[in-house]
Amino acid sequence: MTEQARIDTAGGTPAASDVVLSARDVSKSWGAVKALKAVNFDVHRGQVTTLFGENGAGKSTLMKVLSGVYPPTSGELLLEGRTITLGSTVEARDLGISIIHQELSLAPNMNVRDNIFMGREIRGPSGVDYAEEERQARALMRELEEEIDPRTPVEDLRLGQQQIVEIARALSVNARILIMDEPTSALSASEVEVLFKVIRDLKSRGVSIVYISHHLEEALQITDHAVVLRDGAMTAKAPRSEIDLEWIVRNMVGENFDLGSPPDGYEFGPVALEIENLSVPAPGRKGYSVVDRMSLNVRQGEIVCIYGLMGAGRTELMECVAGRLQPSSGRVKLHGEDIEGLSIAQRIGKGLVLTPEDRQRDGLVQTMSVGRNLSLASIGAFTKGLFTSRKAEEAIIEKMIREVTIKTDGGNAAIGSLSGGNQQKVVIGKMLATGPGVILLDEPSRGIDIGAKAEVFGLLSEGARSGLAVLFSTSEVNECLSIAHRIIVMHKGKISAEFGPDATKEQIMAASGEVDLQQHLSETFGLEYCEVVSDLYPDELPLGPLGLAGGAFISGQIAQNPNLVIGAGHGRTLLACVENLPPPRPAPNLRLVSLMGGLTRNADANPHEIVHRMAGITGAKAEAMPVPFMANSAADRSVLLQQREVARAYELAGKSDLVIAGIGTTVPEAELVTTGMMEPAEMKAIADAGGVGETLGHFFDADGNPIATDVTARILTLPLDILRTRRIVAIAGGRVKVDAIRAVLESGLLSGLIIDEHTARTIVDVDRDTDSSAVH
Repeated sequence: MTEQARIDTAGGTPAASDVVLSARDVSKSWGAVKALKAVNFDVHRGQVTTLFGENGAGKSTLMKVLSGVYPPTSGELLLEGRTITLGSTVEARDLGISIIHQELSLAPNMNVRDNIFMGREIRGPSGVDYAEEERQARALMRELEEEIDPRTPVEDLRLGQQQIVEIARALSVNARILIMDEPTSALSASEVEVLFKVIRDLKSRGVSIVYISHHLEEALQITDHAVVLRDGAMTAKAPRSEIDLEWIVRNMVGENFDLGSPPDGYEFGPVALEIENLSVPAPGRKGYSVVDRMSLNVRQGEIVCIYGLMGAGRTELMECVAGRLQPSSGRVKLHGEDIEGLSIAQRIGKGLVLTPEDRQRDGLVQTMSVGRNLSLASIGAFTKGLFTSRKAEEAIIEKMIREVTIKTDGGNAAIGSLSGGNQQKVVIGKMLATGPGVILLDEPSRGIDIGAKAEVFGLLSEGARSGLAVLFSTSEVNECLSIAHRIIVMHKGKISAEFGPDATKEQIMAASGEVDLQQHLSETFGLEYCEVVSDLYPDELPLGPLGLAGGAFISGQIAQNPNLVIGAGHGRTLLACVENLPPPRPAPNLRLVSLMGGLTRNADANPHEIVHRMAGITGAKAEAMPVPFMANSAADRSVLLQQREVARAYELAGKSDLVIAGIGTTVPEAELVTTGMMEPAEMKAIADAGGVGETLGHFFDADGNPIATDVTARILTLPLDILRTRRIVAIAGGRVKVDAIRAVLESGLLSGLIIDEHTARTIVDVDRDTDSSAVH
C-alpha cells in the first residue's frame, strides 16, 4: 500500500473552484534527507487551511516551497489551476503569495510606515514620497481596524500589533494568499482575539490563509480545513466539521497521549529556592511594580508552575531571580544563601539557571553552531586556563543532543538550520548541561509541538526525581495541569491563588483574570452585541481605537440595511466614530435623527453636529431636534416638545431602529458642562443626588437606578420607557469613565457596547474582586 493510499481523507476531494493554490506530489530532498515526500496540499479560497504537525514534520519546508524560498525537488505548484514556477520570494509575492514567519522580520528601529514599504518605497519627483506612504499605511490600518500610527517605531509596539504590521505589509502588495507561521506564539489572549478578528475580516474579503500553529485548541477556533504532516508526508486532511483535538493528535503522533503527570513516589528535599517579598519596578513608571511583594519557595525534587496572562509579571519574576533584573525590595535565597549582588554567571556557577522566553534574542548565538550553543554555559567544565578540551566539550554536546532529543545533523550544524522547536530544545539543553540545582524555565514550550512538549516535560520530571528544583512559567492551562506539583497563579504582579495538581482549568483561569471580556460583559449585563477594542495604552479617552471600531460598526449596519432610522446621542467619542466612518454606498433612504436637544450646528460633539456630519458622508437625510439640551423649566420643556418641527423629530427619534450613544460622567469637567450644554451647578446637583453615569440625557447611580431631580426633568430627550424599546449601542471607554460606563450597564438600557480593552478589563476585574469578597 502506498503512503498516499493511507491518508485519512475524511473530507473527500475539494472542488477545483474552491482551491486557489495546490502542491501536487511535491517532494523536497537534501541528499539522502527527504524533508517532503510526495505531498498533496490545497489552499482553499477565502478560508483558513491549517497545517498541523510535530517539529521536523515538514511544515516549514512545505511553506518555503509554497512561498518561493525553495524549489521542489519534484512535483509541481498550481495557482488557479495553472502550473507555476517560483524562483524566489519576490516572484511569489508578485503572484500574491506572502508569508509571515514566526520570528517577525520587522526592523525594530524603523517606524511602521518604513517597515511596510521597505524595499518598495514610493517615489515622487524629489525622492521618496513619505506623505503618500503614510497615507497608504493609514489606509491599511483602517482596513485592518487597527489604530496604529504609521510614524510609531516598531519597537514601541506590542507583539500583537507587530503582527498586524506584518499583515499590513503583505496586503500592501495585494497578497491574496497569506501564510502565517506560528502567529500567536508570543501573543496574549486579548491579542489573539484581535488577530483572529483580522483573519476573519481577511477571509470575508477573499484572502486565503495558510495557518501553522502548535496551539492546537486555539487553532481549531479559526480553522476551516485541517491538514496533518508527519515525517514529511501528509497523513490526514478533513474539513473542520469532521475533526476534533483527538483527531489532530492521533494523526500527528500516531496515538493518543497527554503531557504526563507530576512525578511521585519520593519525598521532596529541603527548600532549594526561596523568594521573599520580592518586588520588581516597572520601567518608566515610577512607583509601580510589575512584580509586587511576591513570596514563594521551591523544594528539591518539586516542580512548581507559575501561570498568568501576558503582563502578569511572570517573565520579570524569572529574570529578577536569575539576576537579569534588579529588585526594588525583597531577596532571593539559594539553598539558604542570600544571593543578592551575584551576577548571572555567578548564579549559574552556584546552580541557578534560566531558560529565557525569547530564545532568538536571549537564548541563542545565531553565528554559532548547535554544539557551541549547547556547550556555551558549561565552558568551565572543559576549560582550564587558556586550554580547552575539545573531547570533553564534544562529550557534553553529544550527551545533550541525545538526552534532549534534538533533531540535527550533528553538533556542527548551523543553529539556524533547526526548526523553532529544536532551537528551543538547544536552549533548555544548554542550561541542563551545567548540572543545575534549580532551573527556571520561562515559557519552555513556546514553539514546541505536542510530542516535543512531552519530551521536555519528561526531562523535567526525571530531573525532579534526581533532586532538581523546577520553577517554570506558562500561559497554557493544560501545561499547568501536566507535571506540576503546585500551581501558582499570578495576576497584576501578585499571587492571586495557589492550587494543587487536582485544580480545574476553570479555577486557574478565573484566578488569573483570563476571561473572554466580550463574553463576560455580554453575560453579566445582558448585551446582544459587544466588541472589545485593543488599545496600546490605558488612555483617559481612547478616541482613536473607539472611533475606528465605532465607524466600522455603523458602516456595517448601514451596509446591511440602508433603510435604517438611526438615532444619535452626543459626545467626542461619537464624533470620532463619524470622522472614521468609511464611505458606505450611497444610502438616500437612510434617516438620521438626534435623540436629544443640543447646541447649534458646528459645535463639536453635540447631537446636531453628529447627525449632520453622518448625513454628509452617507447621503442620508438628517433631522435634528431644534431645541437646547435643557429647558428653563419642566413646563417650558412641555411647550417646546409641542412645536411642529420638534414633535416631528421627536416622533422619528422614537422609531429609531438603531441608537448610537456615548456615555458621560458627572464630574465637574464632564463634557456636558465643558460644551455649555449644562451649567456646573446643574451637574453638581445631579452628582449630589447620586448620579454617576449619563447616556442620551439620562443619569444613573452606581446601581443603575435612574436619577430624577428638578434638573433632569428639564432635559429634552426621549423618555426611558421609549428608549428601553429601542436597540441602543454605546461606544465608550477610558479610565476616567469606568464608573460611568458601569452605571449605565447596570441600568439595563444598552443592547450593545463597543469599549476599549483596558476599560473592559478594569470593569471585569472589579466584578472578580466583588465576587471574591462576597465568597470570603
